[in-house]
Amino acid sequence: MPAAKTPKPRKSDRAPSSPHGTLAWLAVVQAYNLCDAVMTARLAAIGLRVGEHEVLATIATTPGITQQALAARCFVAKSGVSMLLTQMEAKGWVRRDSDGADARIRRLTLTEDGMAMAQKCLAVQAELVTAMVAPATEDELATVADTMNRVSVVLEALRSGKA
Repeated sequence: MPAAKTPKPRKSDRAPSSPHGTLAWLAVVQAYNLCDAVMTARLAAIGLRVGEHEVLATIATTPGITQQALAARCFVAKSGVSMLLTQMEAKGWVRRDSDGADARIRRLTLTEDGMAMAQKCLAVQAELVTAMVAPATEDELATVADTMNRVSVVLEALRSGKA
């Protein structure tokens, strides 16, 4: 008995064609996911998680930042930042000092151990960024930065419901 032929899909049975930009979007997503995986593995090798890296790097480059400003700058939820800071204080990496002008405000600084850990994780970040941008020219990098900044403006408008 001959095998039954598989019927050819009708046009209405096919998925719609991909919108303009899908391949570029997929390339960005793939690069982001690979970057995250490499960064996660490299940080784990020095005993850190990505969220801890973000907090250490931000405080190291912005000593005296407030917890609220830190939460706004990091890619971690506000509640996550509070939890991370508590854990990092317990490890002896972070101090929360009272602001001289307003006792309600706490200024964040790194301890000596925290600064040593920040230097390690910033070195990991620098190594990864250097490797990532090596295949690109300065003009290409400027184009990527400009494009991603414009994309971020559109996405922020979508997120806030203004678009």
